[in-house]
Amino acid sequence: PNLSVNEIIQQEAEDVFKRVGIIDGSSLGKIEVCGPDAAAFLDRFFTGTFIDQKVGETRYVLSLDESAVIADDGLASRISDELFYITVGTSNAAVVYREMQRWLQIWQLDVVLVNVTGAYGIINVVGPMAKDVLNGVIEERIDNDNFPVSSVQQHTINGLSINVMRVAFVAEQGYELHVPADSMLAIWELLIKEGRPFGIRPFGTDTQRLLRLEMGHHLPGYDTDGLTTPLDLGIESALEMSKPFFIGKRSFEIIAKKPLRQRSVAFVLDENFSGQMPKDCNLVISGKDIKGRVTSISYSKNAGRVIGFAYVDPNNTSINSTFTIRTDNGSLVKATVVKTPFTTHSKG
Repeated sequence: PNLSVNEIIQQEAEDVFKRVGIIDGSSLGKIEVCGPDAAAFLDRFFTGTFIDQKVGETRYVLSLDESAVIADDGLASRISDELFYITVGTSNAAVVYREMQRWLQIWQLDVVLVNVTGAYGIINVVGPMAKDVLNGVIEERIDNDNFPVSSVQQHTINGLSINVMRVAFVAEQGYELHVPADSMLAIWELLIKEGRPFGIRPFGTDTQRLLRLEMGHHLPGYDTDGLTTPLDLGIESALEMSKPFFIGKRSFEIIAKKPLRQRSVAFVLDENFSGQMPKDCNLVISGKDIKGRVTSISYSKNAGRVIGFAYVDPNNTSINSTFTIRTDNGSLVKATVVKTPFTTHSKG
């Protein structure tokens, strides 16, 4: 049947939600940080703590610029005591690597940086049956106990040693396989073949954006702009303020003393909403005042309604409070603040 783009996106998202999906994530930036001072370097460059990170553990990384604006986020995997493998956003890969090199010159730490973006491909296998598919191709069986979320393990697939990370970005069950680039096609085809009985389906970037929205994850550059601080996004918990230094810390301390302009919230529209659909960048209005804007919005079949993120008045962020979005034709739409993940609000 001739489906619209939106119908295909909803179908792909439903397949991931109920069964298993696969996507090529190779465009993400990948940087190896190695050497005796690797953890100390990451502690300064990112907002979190990495000194006490265990080998085999992954941690969320958030980087700010010197004015405390959100620059990028990603994951740090500790492969060994002196080797961290960092993934960063696609569009920021070159910038982050350049900034790392610049700060390394300033700090003079005993660290070597290697940009391995082109050396590895990434295959994400996600959804409730992702583990079953993976267990068909790896030598040692995995389950939720021996492979918890936020861990990284080496597994042999097709005779290749591959770093596998358990990630929960687009689904509760998700695995990220980091494969030498020249073996990508062979591993991809193996997973597709193994996944057929489970109804595996490749999905695209638009679907990935919807799935991460359903899970309640912000995208830097999509839900943030050149002025967004961690306070606007409500992710202060990602900042380890007890550290003596990280890039942007001093500016953040100054900003934190000032009144907040806006705060990002997750929202839903009424279940049987009909009317003009709000779009990204439509304004949040209170009377004649602009209070913020929509940053991500989509209908979600999995949640059974329209879901999104928007910046609103910081005094209007409590769960079940409402705000108004003005659509392109000037009509006003009521939105309700909810908790994420959105899919827990779904019907049944």
